[in-house]
Formats: sequence, C-alpha cells, structure tokens
Amino acid sequence: MYDDETGPQFEKRALAAAKAIHDPMGIQGPVMHRGREIDAAFELDDALHVYEFTTRRDKAKATQDASKVRELLVALHAKPENAYKSVTGWVVTRDEPTAEQKGAVKKESDQAKFPIHAISMATLSRRLCDSESYIQCRDRAPFGSTSYIAKSTSPTVNVETIFSGPKGEERGTKDLAKSLTSGGRHLVVGDFGVGKSHALRQLYMEMRKSHFRNNKLTPFPVHINLRDCAGLKTPAEILRRHSEEVGFSSDRALTSAWRAGACVLLLDGFDEIVPTRWMGSAADVKQVRYQALSGVRRLIEEAPEDAGIAVCGRAHFFSSTKEMIDVLGLADDCSVQTIHDFTTEQIGSYLTKAGITWSVPEWLPTRPLLIGYLLADGAMYDVASDSLVDQATAWRDLFELICKREAKMFTAVRPEKIKNLVSRVATLARSTGDETGPVDMKILSQAFREVNGLEPDEEGIQLLLRLPGLANPTVASLDPEKEQRVFVDRDLADTAYGEDLASYLEQPHEGHTLAQNSSWVVSSTDLGIGVAAQSLDARGVSVGTVIGAARRRQDKHQYDAVLADSLRVADYLAPDTVHQSFIIEGVMIESLTLSDSSTVLSKVSFHDSVIHRLDISSLEDERGCPVFRSCLIGFLDGAESIPSSLAGKFIDCEIEGFAALSQTTAGIMQLKQSVDAKIALTILKKIYSQRGSGRKESGLSRGLDPAIRGRVPAVLSELQSQGWIHRIVAGREPVYVGLKERRAQALKVLEDPNRFAFEI
Repeated sequence: MYDDETGPQFEKRALAAAKAIHDPMGIQGPVMHRGREIDAAFELDDALHVYEFTTRRDKAKATQDASKVRELLVALHAKPENAYKSVTGWVVTRDEPTAEQKGAVKKESDQAKFPIHAISMATLSRRLCDSESYIQCRDRAPFGSTSYIAKSTSPTVNVETIFSGPKGEERGTKDLAKSLTSGGRHLVVGDFGVGKSHALRQLYMEMRKSHFRNNKLTPFPVHINLRDCAGLKTPAEILRRHSEEVGFSSDRALTSAWRAGACVLLLDGFDEIVPTRWMGSAADVKQVRYQALSGVRRLIEEAPEDAGIAVCGRAHFFSSTKEMIDVLGLADDCSVQTIHDFTTEQIGSYLTKAGITWSVPEWLPTRPLLIGYLLADGAMYDVASDSLVDQATAWRDLFELICKREAKMFTAVRPEKIKNLVSRVATLARSTGDETGPVDMKILSQAFREVNGLEPDEEGIQLLLRLPGLANPTVASLDPEKEQRVFVDRDLADTAYGEDLASYLEQPHEGHTLAQNSSWVVSSTDLGIGVAAQSLDARGVSVGTVIGAARRRQDKHQYDAVLADSLRVADYLAPDTVHQSFIIEGVMIESLTLSDSSTVLSKVSFHDSVIHRLDISSLEDERGCPVFRSCLIGFLDGAESIPSSLAGKFIDCEIEGFAALSQTTAGIMQLKQSVDAKIALTILKKIYSQRGSGRKESGLSRGLDPAIRGRVPAVLSELQSQGWIHRIVAGREPVYVGLKERRAQALKVLEDPNRFAFEI
C-alpha cells in the first residue's frame, strides 16, 4: 500500500519517476559523495538535477537531505563541462512537506544560491504526467465495447463484477483494484457478453477514486481500448494513439508515466486488434495473432516489473490459455481471472437496480449483455399491452441487437452480414453432432465463403476470430489446439439457426447449405422453429411457400431433420388446410406438442424416429395426431397409456414412460379439490411441464369437461394475479408462460397437488 509504504519502496518509486522525467544520460543514482549516499543525480546536456527522497516529516531530516543535495550540486557545477548548465535540487517527501521542512530546504537553497525545492511525491508525479488532466479526458471518452451497447432511456445499472480465479476463488472489484495498485498482473477473460469491458471500467473507476482519495500517491489508471491500436508496433505508438483518441495533449508525459510505473495499464479488448494477413490454416492463424499483438506484447513486457497491468478479452480468440499468456507477454504465473454469467443473486440485484417491477419469464438468460438488451427500453416487455413478448420475439430482437453492436466495431461490415454469418455457422455447427458445436476454422471459413461469396479479407479474419456468441470449449475431450469454438448459449444457437432456416425456406435454391441432405438427425427446438416462423412472417413469406419448400424436399426423398423443421415451421404458421401427406424418417425430436390445431403435423408420418417427449395433453381428436411408425418415444405426456382413440396412430412403437395418473388432466380432475383449483393445476401442469415453453390460450382448456371450460378465463386471470403465470400477446392468439421465480414452487405443487390452496 502506498499510504504506508517503507522508505525503500518509496525511494524506488520516486527514483523511477525522476528517471522518466529526465530521460537521463550519465549519472543516475544512487551516488556517493563525501561518504554520503545521495538518492539520485542526473547530468543532462543543459541541466543538473539532484534528488533526495524521504518518508520522514521532521525538520532535521529535511535539513540533512537539503545539505547533501546542495553539496553534490556545488561539486557537479564546479566541473568545467557543467559551468553553463542550469542547477536544481529536489527534496521529495512522500506526503506534502510541512512548513518547517520547506523552511529548512529554503535555507540551504539560499546558502547555495541556486534553487532547491521541497515537493511532495504527488507534485513530482504531476511533473511526470498530469494525471488529473488525463483522467478528465479519459472519463469523457468511450470505454471498450460498452460504447457499442444500444442506447437506453433506462437508468444505468451497475452490478458488482465477480472475478473467479483458476481454483474458483472469487474476488470483487475493490480487491482486484487493490492488487493492481500494488503491482499485480491479471489476465481477465470471459465469453461474449459477460461484461468484460464493464468490469475493466469498474476497475478504472475504483482506481480513479483511490488515486484522488490518496492525494495522487497511488498510480493512476490508464484505460486503453486496444481496438484503436491496430497495426501499431511499439508502446510509444500505442500510448500516442490512445492520447489522441481521448484528447490528452501530452502523449510523451503518458509514456514517461508508463516507463516510471506511475500508472496501471488497463488494456481492453486484445481480441479486437485486426490481424494483417491470414493464409487460412489453423497453424498460420497463431502466427497472425502473434504478429497482430506485437505492440501490446511490448507494452506489457517493457513496463516496470512492479507496475500493475490488467488485460482483457475473449478467451476464444486464442486456442489455449498458454498461447494467450505467451502472445500477450505475461508471465506464466500471472493471475487469470474469469468473468462468468450472472449468478441468481446478481440477476436479482440487476432487476432491482433496473427498477423492474414485473416478473420475468423462466427462459430469461443469465448473461449480463443479453439481460441488458432484453430489459432495455421494453425489449422484453410491451408496456402498451402490459404484456411480456414471447421468447422467439425477444431472442430475434436480441440477435439483431448483438449483430448491430458487433458491426460498430468494424468499418466495412454491415449488421446483416454478421447476422447471416452467425446464422450459417449455427447451421454448419449442427453437422458436428451438437447444436452448439464445436466449430473449427474450416467451418468458420466455409460459412464466410457461403455468405459472402469470397475469401475473408483482414476485417473478415478479425470477425471470424471474434465472432459473437462463440467461446472456447470447456469439454476436456475437445482439443483447443485445433482452434475449436462452441456457441456460448443454446438458445442463441437455436435463434441463429432459425434465421438461416427462414432464409432457406424463403428461397430453397440449391446453393443453400440446407438444400443438401441433412448430415444431422436432431430437429430444432421450439425456439428455433418459432424464430424461423416469425422471421418468415416479417419478410411477408406465405405459409404456402414454406409448404412448397417442404414438398420440394420430399420429392427429392429428403425425409430428414430439415424437412421436420420445415413442417414444424409451417404448422406454427397455422394454415387452414393441408392436403399433401409427408414422411419424416430417422429424425430425433427433443419435444413435440400436439393439438387439434396442428393442421400440418396431422399430415405427417414419423418413421424410425426418436421423440424424447411427446405431449398429447391438448389433443382431443385423433385427426390432429400424426402417425408414429417404429418410433421410440421417451415420455408420453398427458396420458397414463395410449388412449384407445389414438391406438391406430402408434404402430410398432416403443414408449418408455407415461405420465402418472395424478399428472394427467383426467387424474387431476379426480382430486378432492375445488373445480377452480383443479383447472388451475391442469394449467400449471401444461405450462411448467417443460422449461421455457408457453401454451396458447385455446390449448389450456383442452382435455377439460366442456361443462367447466367456461371457468378457464377466470382461473387464468387469478393465476396471473397471484404471480404464477404471465400472458403474452403474440401472433393470432395469446400465449401463457411460466415465471422464473415460481418454477420450483410450481413443480412442488404438482408433486403434491392436494396441498395446493387456490380460490377465486
């Protein structure tokens, strides 16, 4: 700590500042004169400077130091070569010198007949660099990617960042800032959207306060946006460019402060520096990164050993932690701090500080950037209709905002290009056997060629290396040396795929990747299907066009996952009638919900497929049910056995599990509860049976006795009032969704429904 540092620590810091000020030649220090040690002496071309440093505040020490300075200056000035040089002495105190100290030094100065000054360390630091002027300029300039976030009329929300060490130990902003002030070096990494730039800005603000609170005795923070430093090779160039960007007029002073260790470097965005070339191979891309970051590496390596440094960026920009440390010029034992998604407590703090008074849906993501976008300016809540937007709408808007944000970091890349590129990567990722990847450089370059029709240029390379939504794999079986990435969020991957699926269904030409035979067997989630359907609707594409694309695919005997997705999208768009039948073969579907309004799916025959969860709780008429032939069904929800009316729809199928009687509509209606309570339980069962799913209003009354269906609107209204569910106005019919904070309680109620207390 600088406020209680020892004499040697203070002298070391003061000497470094003096050296940086004078850029010395000749004698530096400490030196011996007449058997007494003098802390520093500089013989320059036109001047002589002698320094003494002290932490003491008594008059006697000031007299002693000033006399030593005077004697050495007299001796140096007596040399013939120094006869015409200016002569100045300095007695530097850690704290502001007292009146007695100043008087003692002045007395020695008058005796010598040349100036000897008594100054504080803060004054010496100002001679080195005016930190106050720099900080004023820096405060007004953008801070990393926080400047690319969509402007919001909502108040700024500041949630304390949690930094996690390699062993999971957690640190707060104040603790890390204290470490940096004391010379610690930290590599801050995190995936897309976890708030790295926000965290580095928090560190800057904390160190800024400490600098002024301690009368400028502590190092001041220098926060550099590395994306402004592309192509720069030396530390001086980087500091000069940074000074120009923030409007600080004295770049040489900033360089001097850096060399003296008088500042802490906060380097934001090592993944935002554009490489200069790339030949296309994974081995070559490592050399590209090494060359692109040469200036940053020198800035770190040439800084004083005891100068604090924090450098942050997306870890997936590099293939491994070792490469990242080596390329950035950090020591192998540097502290690697990781920022993760929000914890439950952080989400609660965020919502409270943002003034959110309405309950959030259970599909709300935990990534800070995603939450911020979804909550900003009603992106997730339509105040006019007093309703949440549905999940697909929210994620489509979020995806659009993410791409706009990323486009602002480049000079010649439009948001729609980034959107198309991420969408194609999401499609190609499915060929790896998992919707989230891994994605290697081969897939990234293929996606770029397919979307743009050419090989990536310099900014295209940069875009590929820092593509939003991707991160380094954490699965031990994946080799980071192969430049592999994975999508950081399954919902984001599904959203991106849904957009690419929509582009294919709009124009199912042979050039699109999805026009080929699917190399994967897993059909999309409900989110991906909803995104594709809404995207097509926004483009004005009719459901007839979608069915036509499906028909064309079937005519080519492509009974694959893409055909299943196409038909599910068509079913989402709800055509009145469909005349043609379809076959889907060898496909795996995570969840499939059937209802009497399934006009497209009712015409489908599933062969040799796997449906993990099939929900028939809203199916009353066998005409709405597809045919399942030789299929494996993991769980049949809504019935304790295959209903006799549907027996002909399940041919040679294996069903591993059925809903318990108490978990079916029929079983719930046998409970000794009031009619309204039993209706409420059936509604909670349908809404909370699958995380994140919503149910159309009409589907919530299906399976109930027609005599009591009239009570459903009143029960829905009461469930909303009690905070169990929320109504969404989306499409042609309202949808009801579960709420994040009530899910655990809802599942507990469904396990023990007799204890459910509900009345209107």
